[in-house]
Amino acid sequence: ELHFSIMFKYSYIYAIVFLDLISISLIIPVWGTHLRSLGASHFHIALLGSTYSFLQFLSGTPIGALSDHYGRKAVLIVTICICSVAYFLLGCVKSFILIVLIRVLQGCLKHSQLLCKTLVNDQVPADQQTTIYGRMNGFSSLSFVIGPIIGGHLMEKSEGFYSLACSTAIIFLINALVVYFTVPNTIVPKKERKNASPLSDLMEVNWKECWPAFSLKMLGAAALFAYFSTVGLAMNEKFNLSPSEAGYTGALQGLTGGITGFAAGKIENIIFPSKNPFTKCFYSFIMLGIGFVGLALAPNLIIFMAAMVPISASSTLIRGFNNEIMYEQSSSDHKGLVAGAGASAAAISRFLAPIICGFTMDMFGNNSGFLLSALFSFTGAVLSLCLTKKSKAHVE
Repeated sequence: ELHFSIMFKYSYIYAIVFLDLISISLIIPVWGTHLRSLGASHFHIALLGSTYSFLQFLSGTPIGALSDHYGRKAVLIVTICICSVAYFLLGCVKSFILIVLIRVLQGCLKHSQLLCKTLVNDQVPADQQTTIYGRMNGFSSLSFVIGPIIGGHLMEKSEGFYSLACSTAIIFLINALVVYFTVPNTIVPKKERKNASPLSDLMEVNWKECWPAFSLKMLGAAALFAYFSTVGLAMNEKFNLSPSEAGYTGALQGLTGGITGFAAGKIENIIFPSKNPFTKCFYSFIMLGIGFVGLALAPNLIIFMAAMVPISASSTLIRGFNNEIMYEQSSSDHKGLVAGAGASAAAISRFLAPIICGFTMDMFGNNSGFLLSALFSFTGAVLSLCLTKKSKAHVE
């Protein structure tokens, strides 16, 4: 029994992460198609997604502060229950305006992943946190393999989106019960609480030394968020997929992302002998851009799905190389600040890129969204090449 308790000491965190993401992954593959069926344009869908991302960016700090004051457990239960009701309402309403209002509420309150990370910081010894985060990522990948398949099949039933929304709401309520029975209620002492705003990290960081890493991070994030916000809808409209076929395709993306994440170290050693992170970013951005061009030109679903493989691999590598650049170019006592500012920089791209992409797709068609992602990628490649030459000149 003692061995069991040690083995599964933090299993409640994995359970919360898994239930949270599997509920979301039920809806993601069919969300854009549902909105299109209600008459929304590509631009309206992208604007809704960007608004949600922007609200997440703004509300993360206040929700974190509330969890410091009232406890992680209490805030998790309240926000999860409200989001459960919100997802049920999404299945009931047919008005795009009402959907926008519900998504605004969710954007302000849905911070389960953020609060789980604070739970790790609260409960897990520092030397074990990396392992816990790795397992959390593993459960995240697993949820995005299982969820889209179940969601795709549910969507094909009568009143499919309503069934999907109800299923999501039920999973959220189950998650609230898991939190209630398993999570210790941690309250941060008043003297240890930090007053921060979402923009504080960006204001405090030394941009002169960190702009290369932030620029590459923003370009990579712009390429990927433009892609993620449109790939499901564009694929459905381009190849006329059924919801279950879209679900299996989404599962393949999750599986590919998980495999490439675990194999990232070996891929780096085999493909990138150079130790210069800018050089590694250059080749990764080229591979990313080629993948997006492949999506735009794909004549059939097989080639389309094949083009997703270099996108999954290169995007995973770019994140790692960019972190390497950030930590190399920041002083040792500012690494946490730089990491926070990097996340804020990516959030700006997450807000802007889908809007630009949605507008482009309405003007020039589905493939233009992938070509826009390719443009962001090749711009990142050119910047990486310039920074490679600059870093070599500086060394010499």
